[in-house]
Amino acid sequence: MARTPKTFADFIEALRSRHARVIVPTVFRSNYLSGLKALSHNSVTRMLIRSLDFLQRYTLAVDFSTLVIAQEQLEATNAFRDAQQADADGVRLVLP
Repeated sequence: MARTPKTFADFIEALRSRHARVIVPTVFRSNYLSGLKALSHNSVTRMLIRSLDFLQRYTLAVDFSTLVIAQEQLEATNAFRDAQQADADGVRLVLP
């Protein structure tokens, strides 16, 4: 398993070297936006790096070979849940 980047610049370089893409499922939207806010308002990078690292692992773990398979996995991992309702219910995005 690859090591988790320590700085935002390390994370960006890791993305470039792997040509990685991430998806931000609805259920994870609040986490992702909190990381962006921490970076832009307080120059705190850790939260965004951790969020993007998880999202990259999540995106790589989902089987996108067919729409049906991808949709089943996204549903099974809570990806389509409303972020606020999921927080209230204690539901989190899980790896497939």
